[in-house]
Amino acid sequence: MSDAGNRSAKDAWVSRVLGVDVAADGTATTATAPPSRTRAAEQWGTARETVLETLKDLEMSIRSMNDPLGNDAIILVKAIAANLTAAPQTPQQIGELKRYLQTDSIIDDAESPNGFGIEVHIRAPLMSALLAMEQSMAA
Repeated sequence: MSDAGNRSAKDAWVSRVLGVDVAADGTATTATAPPSRTRAAEQWGTARETVLETLKDLEMSIRSMNDPLGNDAIILVKAIAANLTAAPQTPQQIGELKRYLQTDSIIDDAESPNGFGIEVHIRAPLMSALLAMEQSMAA
């Protein structure tokens, strides 16, 4: 492959994966995300906000018990929220989020039935959104 063809392939990859257009002079500008990537990012944002609202409801319910042992549960609920990246941009960030959602036992605990009547769904909506993001980056 010629240097120009190789450069073009590299530039295309950088644009598709990182969302950055590389001009002929080597300067970089942020590319407009393809519609599928925009929709996938919106799906992630919506799913994440729903999960965060549910976790906040759970936290408030735990707080309302005024049980000193509730503080440990609140810390775990907040830890889940803190680990949910607002807008993952790279395949590595998506992979880390998937690994976290699939392997962290505190998510099992949060999703298990609770005495507050709050149904907590974390993995299913977020994994679905991450899959959409992953697919949009591969397209």
